[in-house]
Amino acid sequence: MTRRHLLLSLCLGLAACDSSETAPLPLNLYECDAGEAALRHLITTIPDLNPGVAKSYSIVLGEINRDGMTPASEAFTKRFADLKLKFIDAQFLKDIDPDHTIADSDTRLAAFVLQLRKLQPTSATTWDTEVGWSYKKEFARMQLQLEVKDGKTTVVKSEKIEGSK
Repeated sequence: MTRRHLLLSLCLGLAACDSSETAPLPLNLYECDAGEAALRHLITTIPDLNPGVAKSYSIVLGEINRDGMTPASEAFTKRFADLKLKFIDAQFLKDIDPDHTIADSDTRLAAFVLQLRKLQPTSATTWDTEVGWSYKKEFARMQLQLEVKDGKTTVVKSEKIEGSK
């Protein structure tokens, strides 16, 4: 009888852990092929703001709040070297007065902040993601659906959910 109670309580415990929605990954797992594909897509959607002015880009993972942000690792950032863009570590960004522009600390020019806000597997080969960018007072956020086919992760759906541009 005791074994039955134990087995029943274990089954009920496992059932209580079940969720209809898969939880997002821990931030340290955002630095994967799916995260890279989402950010590459995001970069292609950024409008040409301030043409002719040098730009810097910084990748952050998860939420950005008063407590700060989580910068992407140098190894993950190096995956974007083929784009020939200047990437800087988010920890070296500065808040420049008077309008609180987020800037490259070396050049003091406004920097693009690229955010991989959410990365959530929905199956073994699909992902839901939320990405965004900001530059001065301009910004946009998007929801993406990614799919892995033949070893390549691609965006199969993209929807802008808010933004100034």
